[in-house]
Amino acid sequence: MKYIKEPLQLDNPLEFWLNFEGEERVFWVDRQSDRVVVGAKRLAVVQDDIDREQYAYVFYGGTFFPTVKDKKWSNMGHEMVAFTHYYIVENGESFYLHAGEGVDIQRHKIERVDHAFTETSDDKQDWDTLMDAILTNIHEGRMTKVVSSREVEFTSPTKFDVVSILDRLVENNPNCFIFGYEKEGRTFVGASPEILVRHRGEEILSYALAGTAPKFGPKAWTKERFLNDHKNRVEHNIVRDRIVHTMRQVTNDVTVGETGIMELSRLYHLRTIITAKDSTKSLIEWGQLLHPTPALGGEPRELAMDLLAKYEAHERGMYAAPFGFMKDMGDGILVVAIRSALIMGNRLYAYAGCGIVSESNSDEEYEETINKMGTILDAL
Repeated sequence: MKYIKEPLQLDNPLEFWLNFEGEERVFWVDRQSDRVVVGAKRLAVVQDDIDREQYAYVFYGGTFFPTVKDKKWSNMGHEMVAFTHYYIVENGESFYLHAGEGVDIQRHKIERVDHAFTETSDDKQDWDTLMDAILTNIHEGRMTKVVSSREVEFTSPTKFDVVSILDRLVENNPNCFIFGYEKEGRTFVGASPEILVRHRGEEILSYALAGTAPKFGPKAWTKERFLNDHKNRVEHNIVRDRIVHTMRQVTNDVTVGETGIMELSRLYHLRTIITAKDSTKSLIEWGQLLHPTPALGGEPRELAMDLLAKYEAHERGMYAAPFGFMKDMGDGILVVAIRSALIMGNRLYAYAGCGIVSESNSDEEYEETINKMGTILDAL
C-alpha cells in the first residue's frame, strides 16, 4: 500500500484526532521513546505474517479473554487494523501519511474540561465474593497468584470529553504509554506503565511489573521498605519467573535484569526488565505467547483464567489486553492496557486490578484498586 508523506507540525496530536469525528480512530503516545501515532479511518484488517509489510503502521488491540459477551465491548479488539490517515511524530520528525487522497488538516485549540461525575455502581460485595474464591484456591494449593479486577461505573450530567481526558492523561503520566481507541461511539482510553513485549530486530523485551505501594498519603511507603517487602517480592517473582520460563521455551538467549522500582505519579511498582534474542516469532506471536502474564491473569494461567471467568462479575473486554503498534517489517510494541476506562457518552467504566497472593487482605487490595483508578479520575 502506497502512503503519501507530507510534513505536518501540530502543537498537539489531538488536533489530528479532531479532524476525523465519527471515524474509527486510534491515539498512541509513547512517553518513553517520544513516539506519537494517531490513526483515523479504517483502511484494512491486516493478517500478521501475510500482508502487514504493505502498511506503514499497524494497530493491534486484543481482548483479555478470547470471547466477549458484554455488548458494550462488542466488535472491539481481536484484530490488526491499518488506517487511511496517520499523524506521526518520531525521531525528531513530524508528518502526515495518507493512503489515497489526503484531507486538509484543520488546526484546533485543545480545551480542558473539568467533569462533574458520580460513582454509580457498588461492587464491594462482588469483590469480597471474588476474593473469597481466590484466597480459598490459593490456600488450598491450587494456584499461587490470581489477579482480581474491578469495573466501576461513573456517570456525568454531560458527555465525558474524550479529548480533554486524553490530553490530561498525556500530561499526568510521564514514563507511560497513553492510548485511545474509538469505534462505534465508544472510546477505550488509558495510561499504561507496562510493556507486554517490545520487538526490535532480534531483541525481544518484556516487563515483569508486579507489586504495588502508594507514594503519598497516610499509608505511603518508603522505597527501601517496598523493595524489601516479602509479600510484594513474592507477587513480583511469580510474574518474573513465568515470563522467563515462557521466553526460554522459544530461545535460550534470555537475560534477566535486576529488580528495581518504577515510579509513577501516584504509585511505586516493582519492575524487572527481561530481554531475549529471537528471529522466529512476530510481535503479535510473542504477545499471544506471553498474554496474560501472572501480572494480569495468575499462576498457573489456565486455572486462574477459569476462576476469573467464573467469579469476576464484569467483562474485562480490552482492559488488561495487549494494545499497541507495529511498524514496517514488524518491529513494534504491545503494552498491557491497564489504568484504563471505556467511555460511552455520559458513562465511564473505569478498570483496575491487583495481584492476590496468600498474604493478601481483601480490604487492602480494594483500596489499592482505588489508588490505581486515580490515573483515570485525575484525568477527569
